[in-house]
Amino acid sequence: MDSPPYPAAVLRAGALERVQFEANDGAIADRLQALGATRGDGTLIHRATTTHPQQALDDAWDAIRAHALPPRATDRLIVLIAPPPGDPHAAAARAGLETLARALSIEWARHGIRPVAVLPGAGTTDGELAELVAFLASPAGAYYSGCAFTF
Repeated sequence: MDSPPYPAAVLRAGALERVQFEANDGAIADRLQALGATRGDGTLIHRATTTHPQQALDDAWDAIRAHALPPRATDRLIVLIAPPPGDPHAAAARAGLETLARALSIEWARHGIRPVAVLPGAGTTDGELAELVAFLASPAGAYYSGCAFTF
């Protein structure tokens, strides 16, 4: 039997039944749906598609503005996934996305919006990333806001 593309599962099937999400990453979307989440207006998962710092921040802000801008949006999780390390541009994009998550977590705490940044390492697999995002979207991950997860 083939092993799943993610590490040992932390969450059981059905753990995300009440979670709606919007994601621009197929592997993460597949994992969330396997755990019972559905596409919709709720958790926002935005993965940077470029290492250019200004473009990465602009793209993240555009996604946030379209899906999670208060006061219309409340009680949401925003996951900003930075590009992997590798060059000075990627380092700047990673720092910018981390800072955006931290600043928004302070500003939007009163709306119940929980931004977090994920800073994957060079060897981080899509499965590991998907499992972390699934955990953050679960009730067990509700504690985290303004954090930067590096691995």
